[in-house]
Amino acid sequence: MATDGTTAAFNEVVFRGKPKVVRAFLSGLLLGAGRQAQVYYSFLEGVKHEGRTEKLAEMVGVRDSDCHVIADAATAGWLKGLARQITAETGLEITANRRIRGAAMELRYHAYAQRYEDEILAALGDLPAGVRIAGMKREVRTDPRAKGIEAYSPAHEFEAKASGTMTGPIEALIVLRRRLVAYPLLKMSEIELKTS
Repeated sequence: MATDGTTAAFNEVVFRGKPKVVRAFLSGLLLGAGRQAQVYYSFLEGVKHEGRTEKLAEMVGVRDSDCHVIADAATAGWLKGLARQITAETGLEITANRRIRGAAMELRYHAYAQRYEDEILAALGDLPAGVRIAGMKREVRTDPRAKGIEAYSPAHEFEAKASGTMTGPIEALIVLRRRLVAYPLLKMSEIELKTS
């Protein structure tokens, strides 16, 4: 993230080629050029990049695999300038290079103890700059009669459910998603990009 409080600009750069090959190529290219870059790989960061049809076509060999890369705008522009040379020398092809306007990720949780919900709410209360939770629906039920019942019982003394949508800059959502994975009761969808 930008250190001056502003949000850095990012692009989605799509390479035709196997993700591991693209990752190795980009790492070598950036190292060789001595270039500092912020690069994230959709397949590693939980960023939605294809629908089921595309994934199936890729699995059965009807379609070449591709790798979606989230790169800072300066790096994306640099890659765009090198696109022909990259294809000529490596066979990798840049098929898209589009600006990311924002991102969204669905979340939900179901907790059977107050302390677990408190941990989740504390994590969700500490959001990176620019990230918002929209449409948060939270439902809490308590049943004092269920106190002391076994964990696998259909009745629980405390039960909390919630769901909502997190929106914000892509880099902030990637960093947040990495942190929230530590909470097994918190389920998150893949991050969806808004591009232009």
